Amino acid sequence: MIPKEIFPSHIYGETYLGFDKEYLQKTLTTILLLKKGDMHGNTFSNAQFGWQSKDLPMTNVFSIIKNKINDACHNFLSHLDGFKFNEVNVENMWANINDQGDINWPHKHGGVLSGVYYVDVHDNCGDLILDDLSYNHQEGISHYLHDKHKVNLKPENDKLVIFDSNCTHLVLKNLSNKLRVSLSFNAYT
Repeated sequence: MIPKEIFPSHIYGETYLGFDKEYLQKTLTTILLLKKGDMHGNTFSNAQFGWQSKDLPMTNVFSIIKNKINDACHNFLSHLDGFKFNEVNVENMWANINDQGDINWPHKHGGVLSGVYYVDVHDNCGDLILDDLSYNHQEGISHYLHDKHKVNLKPENDKLVIFDSNCTHLVLKNLSNKLRVSLSFNAYT
């Protein structure tokens, strides 16, 4: 008898948006200026670590990124057999800056899809972990399945990672001496 896994819980995908280094630098500069104007930012999954902006204005540099993320989300959802939707729209997006030693605690987002877009990242700056905390973390079969399905994603400049909003995720400690700068978002159908 062959065991069959049941009840898959989460989905994710990754792609590149195709922005060049100059555009990423412009985006980074804009985010750093936003931080200078709001040093405290928001506190959610970054409590006691890192900086998170308030929702970004969907103008200038961010509107171009938002449009490309919308297209990627639409493409992502269109590949789900049987999932019905008319359109998908990124309704809010924010910036994250993790300095050396910073993390993001396990958390979930709102919306149908969520994700992260990497603006300026480096080796050892903190992998994204997609997890499912509904697993029983005891020893045995559940523990085996949990370890088998946990996804560890290395950040890369210009990479977009999309996942269902109910997926628990976290960012490991930034072990580099450089900033880890990304954009996060929630998309709705």
